[in-house]
Amino acid sequence: MAGPQSFPKWLLSCKDDITQTKEWNAFLHELNDAIQQQLTQSHVQYFTDLSDAEKELFMQRATKAIEGGAAFRGMFSKVSMLMDQHVNEDVARQLMEDSPLDTKTDLVIESAEEGVVSLLKKWPEMKSKLHVCLNQPLALPIRQLAWKLFLSNPKVRKTYIDLLNGNPRSAISPLDLEISQKCEQLLISEPTFFDLKGSIGAFYGMKAVLSYHHAIQRTNNRLRDTDYMLVVPFVEVSSPHLSRREPAPGKIVALMVEEFLTFMDTRPGFMQDTGSEAHVEEMRGFGAKVAAILQEHYPEVAKAISDAYLPAREKIVATESGSHALLREGLTELLRPIVRAMFVGYLQMDTLLYVWDQYIIGLDVPGFGTEWLAVVAATMLGLLQDKFKDAKSPAAMENILRRESPVLAIPQFQYQVKRLHYRDLYSMLTADQKAAMPVLDPTQAIHPPWRHWYNDLIPPYTKPQDRRRAREEREAERERILQQKKEAENMRREKEERERKHGEDEYMRAVASERARLERDKMELEQQLLEERRRREEVDRQSQEQIAALRREIEALRYKPKSPAPSTYSVGSYISRVLIPPPPSPASGISQPVQLPPIPESPVRTPSRQATPAEQTEQVILDFLGKIRHSMDKIAHGEGADKQKLDFETEGYIRQNIDDLKDAQAEVFGHRLQPGEFEAMGTQRQQEASDQMMQLMQKWREDRRAQELASQR
Repeated sequence: MAGPQSFPKWLLSCKDDITQTKEWNAFLHELNDAIQQQLTQSHVQYFTDLSDAEKELFMQRATKAIEGGAAFRGMFSKVSMLMDQHVNEDVARQLMEDSPLDTKTDLVIESAEEGVVSLLKKWPEMKSKLHVCLNQPLALPIRQLAWKLFLSNPKVRKTYIDLLNGNPRSAISPLDLEISQKCEQLLISEPTFFDLKGSIGAFYGMKAVLSYHHAIQRTNNRLRDTDYMLVVPFVEVSSPHLSRREPAPGKIVALMVEEFLTFMDTRPGFMQDTGSEAHVEEMRGFGAKVAAILQEHYPEVAKAISDAYLPAREKIVATESGSHALLREGLTELLRPIVRAMFVGYLQMDTLLYVWDQYIIGLDVPGFGTEWLAVVAATMLGLLQDKFKDAKSPAAMENILRRESPVLAIPQFQYQVKRLHYRDLYSMLTADQKAAMPVLDPTQAIHPPWRHWYNDLIPPYTKPQDRRRAREEREAERERILQQKKEAENMRREKEERERKHGEDEYMRAVASERARLERDKMELEQQLLEERRRREEVDRQSQEQIAALRREIEALRYKPKSPAPSTYSVGSYISRVLIPPPPSPASGISQPVQLPPIPESPVRTPSRQATPAEQTEQVILDFLGKIRHSMDKIAHGEGADKQKLDFETEGYIRQNIDDLKDAQAEVFGHRLQPGEFEAMGTQRQQEASDQMMQLMQKWREDRRAQELASQR
C-alpha cells in the first residue's frame, strides 16, 4: 500500500520511527557541528546564505566527515533494524490478512522493490546506489526506472516530441517501408525474440524508433544490421506497456527514442561499425583484453581459438608472442559481430537483459562498460570450452557460438563473475565513492547490516501433537479454501452452462414459433389462392356458358331466312333481350314502371348500309368478350398506382427468380450453364438437377420471407 508521494506505507512508518530515536538526534547533532565547522572555515555566517548547489556540497562533505563515527554507525544500525522490522511486519500483515499466493521471501523482495523505486523517483540523483546490484538481474520495475535514469536525455526527447507536433512527416525515414519489412522479418525469424513475435505494439515501436533514427541521420545509406538488433532490448523492457494488438503509445515511443539514441551516442568505439581506423584499433584493444582473460582463466579456449585460426594466419611465427598475436586476431574476428550487437541474438532475452543491466548501471563510471563486456565475452567463450574442442575452423567456431550461446543461463554467468571478476568490477564501480547502502552479495560485506530477520518473537514451545494438529488444521483450511474455489468455479461454469442452454431453448422456441407462424401464413395464403382459383374457375365457367349460348344463337340465326332489311322490331327486340333488363313484375314491389329518359332525335341524314343480323350479333359478342377481358385484366393486374406497384414488385420477383436460378445452377453444377448446355444433358440428369435447383430456390424464398416478416416486427 502506497502513501503520499507514492511511498509504501512501511517506508513512511519506518521514517517516522527513525526520526524519533536518540540515534537519529545524535547523528543530526554531529552533522550540524560538521556543517557549522565548514561554514566557519568558509567565512559564511548562515547556512541559508548558500545556494542549493553549495548546500548540497556542504551536506555531502559533512556526511563524509562523520561517516564511520560512533553516531553514524549507531544511526545506520538503527535504520537497518527498523527497516527490517517494518518490512517484516508489513509482510506478516499481508500473509495474515490478504492470504497471498506468494511466499514470504517473494513478498519481502516486492516490498524492497517498491521502496527502491519510490526513493529513486523522488531522488533520481541516487541512481549510483544501484551499483550494489552488480552481478544481479534487476527486477522489471527497477530495470525500467534504472534504464530511464542512466539513459536520460531530455533534449533528445524534446526534439522528437516537437518534431511530431510540428512536422510528423520529418520524423519518418524515406526508407520507412524497408525498415518496416526488416523489423517484421527480424521479429518473426529470430528465435531469441520469441516473446516479441506477433506483438503489433512491439513491431510499431521498433519501426518508429529506427525510422526516426535514420531520418535524423539525413543520409541515403541504409541502416546497419546492428541497429536493428540493438533496439530490441529497449522494446523488450517497454513490452509490459505495449499492446499485442494495437500500435505503441506515443509516450512509450518517445521514451524508447530517448533511451536508444542516448545509448547509441555513448557506445564505446569498438561497438560502432564505422570502419574508421580509430574504431578498428579499439576493437583490437578489446580483443587483447578478452585474450588476456582467456589465457588467465580459460587457457583451453585460448588454445582452441589459436588452433582454429592458424591456417588463416600461417605467416605468424609459431612463438609465444606469435601465438598471442594469433589469439588476438582470431578473437577480434570472432567477437566483432557479437560485440557490435552487444550479444543481442546470441543470448536468451533474460540472460541478455542481465548483461545489459550491469552495463547500464555502470555508465556513470568511465571504462566500466568495456571491462564488463570483456568479462562477459570471455565468460561466454569459457562456458563453451567443451564445445570448442571439436572446432577446427573459424566458421565452425562461429556456428558453435550461434547455436550454443542461447542455451547459457544467468546463474552460469553469475557464478563465473562472482568467482573470478566480482572484486575487481565492484572496486571499479566504487572507486570514487563509498557505498552507503549494504552490498547485496553477503560475501562482500564484513558486517552485513541486514541481520535482524531472526529478531522476530520466538513462538512458545508446543508439543509435537499440538504442532501436528495445527499443521493438519492449516492443511485442512488450505484444502477448504481450495475446495471453495473449485466449487465457486464449478458453480460459475454451471451457471454459464444453464444460461447458455436457456438461451438456446429460447432461441429454439422462437424459431419454432416463427416456423409455425410461417406455416399458418402459408396455409392461409394457399387457402386464399384456392378460393381465388375457384372464383376464377366459376367466372370462366359462366363466361363459357354465355359464350356457348351466344354461339348457339348465332348458329340459329345463320339458318334463318334472310330478309331484305332487318325490321326495327327485330333489332330492337334483340338488343332489348341482350342489353336492356326486363320490366319489373308485380312481385318486385314497384307500382309504376321505370321512366326512361327520352331519346333525343337525331338529325336527318343519309342512311348508311345496315349491318346484317349475323354481323350485329358477332359485334355484340365481341364487345361482350372485350368487356369480360377488360374486367379480368383489372382483377388480375389492378389499375393506376396499384398496377404500377404490382408491376414493379412482379419485375423484382422475376429478377430475383432469375438470380436464384443462376445461383442454383452454380450451387448444383459448380458453374453457371451456357446456352444449350442443359438441353445436352440426359433426361434423368435434367430431372435430378431440376429437382435440386427447385429445392434450393424454394429454401431461399422461405428464408427471405422469414427475414421480411422478422423485420416487420
